[in-house]
Amino acid sequence: MHHYTANLSYRVQIFLYSLLLIIIPTTLLSISAATKNASEIAAEYSNSMITILSQASLTLDMLLEDAAKIADMPLLSDDIRRAMVTNYQSDYLSYAQDSTMFRYLFKQTNRLNSNLVTCVFENRYGYVFDYNIINASQQKQIMETINQTHTLAAESPNHTYYAPLQRSSYASSSKSVLPMIKILYDGYDFKEIGVCYAEFDFKPVEKILLSAHTSENTLMIYNTMNQLTFSTDEGLYSASAENTELLHTLTDFTRSLPSDGSIVTRKITLGNTTYLINGCINQTTKWYLLQFADNQLLTQVYRKNFFSHSGIFILSLILGLILAVLISGKLTNSISRLCMEIDSMELNSMELNSMELNSMELSSPKLNASKAVSVPDQGKGTIDLSVCGSNKELRKLVSSFNQLNQRLVSSLQQNYQIQLDEQKMRNQMLQFQINHHFLYNTLNVIKSLADIHNIPEIEKIAVCMSDLLRYNLEKFPIAHLEEELQQVNRYLTIQNIRFPGKFIFDCNIPGEFMNLQIPAFILQPLVENSIEHGFSCMESNCYISISCNLDDSGLHLLVADNGCGIPENVLADIRKELSEGTLPRTASSVSRSPEHKHHSIGLRNIHQRLLSHYGKGVGFCIESMPGERTIIDITIPYTRISE
Repeated sequence: MHHYTANLSYRVQIFLYSLLLIIIPTTLLSISAATKNASEIAAEYSNSMITILSQASLTLDMLLEDAAKIADMPLLSDDIRRAMVTNYQSDYLSYAQDSTMFRYLFKQTNRLNSNLVTCVFENRYGYVFDYNIINASQQKQIMETINQTHTLAAESPNHTYYAPLQRSSYASSSKSVLPMIKILYDGYDFKEIGVCYAEFDFKPVEKILLSAHTSENTLMIYNTMNQLTFSTDEGLYSASAENTELLHTLTDFTRSLPSDGSIVTRKITLGNTTYLINGCINQTTKWYLLQFADNQLLTQVYRKNFFSHSGIFILSLILGLILAVLISGKLTNSISRLCMEIDSMELNSMELNSMELNSMELSSPKLNASKAVSVPDQGKGTIDLSVCGSNKELRKLVSSFNQLNQRLVSSLQQNYQIQLDEQKMRNQMLQFQINHHFLYNTLNVIKSLADIHNIPEIEKIAVCMSDLLRYNLEKFPIAHLEEELQQVNRYLTIQNIRFPGKFIFDCNIPGEFMNLQIPAFILQPLVENSIEHGFSCMESNCYISISCNLDDSGLHLLVADNGCGIPENVLADIRKELSEGTLPRTASSVSRSPEHKHHSIGLRNIHQRLLSHYGKGVGFCIESMPGERTIIDITIPYTRISE
């Protein structure tokens, strides 16, 4: 496509691409919409069929659940339970009285459950209590049914078996009844006490199935022997060739239904007709519930959808041609104006060259930090949005271009300022080294004067201070652990000269850890905090301990003292600030007097340098009991230290 449009004008290319972008999506969307609508209709129709089938199965379950309550009479009535476990061999009068009681109770029950037609109870010893039995022939037939299905009922869930539908002819009008046989067990010893046989009117289920029946779908019920016992379409009972083939196919379909009661949907084709079939197994009766509908209705809906979308497609095609012409003309006009505006822009090369020259001067140590550098004004070099007209995309493009230009100028300014700051920092570092060397030389003078005047204490302090400064200049930022301990010893030597006998220092560091490299000035600031804050109210027995141990989490450096501790609210603030990764405030800066605020530099500096050197693997834990002790635990990844 690109080969054929390379020599065409931009306006013609926009026209062709616009046309293609309208035709192709419209075609695909039309086909997709028609297919999607048809699929949605088919899915909705299938869901409605599944809903009807689920309701039919649920109605059957509700009817049978109410029916099964008849068999619970021995559990509800002590008189009925007694009759079910009584042997009337020598007491026929009691048998006659209990039979009358049964009929009275069943009559009352029949008022609550009008679907009950006939009920028979046979107790443990074979004595029968019946209700609504009209003759001995009917009773004999029922007892034969009980004997034949006793084993099936015992092996069925809940010891209940539902026999196939049958026609009851004892009443004035024949009706479909559902026989139920249930084995009864004693609620006290859980032994079998008899059998309950009941027949229920199936008319309520038939009414629901018939009410759900439409001209498009048919509901059917097959019994456990896979025989058709009910159909909302009575024409299926005729023995025509078409019905025979359909019923044979439906019978094969019932054999493939899962036993868990889930609904299966399938399409079958017989001749030129396609049927949509839903089926499931009722979990109470183990009957097969089927529903099928002619799929021709869905096919007609799909065709009607397709033709309607074809008309929409043709209309969209005509509108697309008109729209492509308008878009190509309007877009190219705005682009032409935009190109002219960009071409008219000139970059101020003199200002950029001036900035580059001034930036190069930053390398000179004689840089004047107050010297100003000329940079392009952020307000210059922008395109007016009015050249884009009402084109939103071009306005966005111009806005992005203007923002890019402004970011470029701002970046140049920031880069210049950063270079100024870096040069200023280098000058400060040089001045810092000069100051330390001056102090170092001054301390040597003090040492010499103390030696001349024979003042060993001042001489010792000067030597320690001199070593501290030299350590600061030479060892920063990495030092050995042994050197860190020497630094602590120098500091404590000065403090012991100042306060003789006040401090007791204990160092318990194994020799194998002495050569480990760690960030410098980690331990001395912590010892200084203990002396300045922990022992501020103590005159003697000030104990400071430094130890270490190694476990799975890393190397633990422990600094402990027996000072006054840290108040709980202050300790909570410190832990919170440590958990946030920074320590802008410390215990000394939160609750202590202004003269102690400089000690916050120690904790903040240690914490930030540990995070910078070791990353997230570092730990900084403070534990304190007011009036007793304070322990600071620094955890460092041992592998990083070894490296």
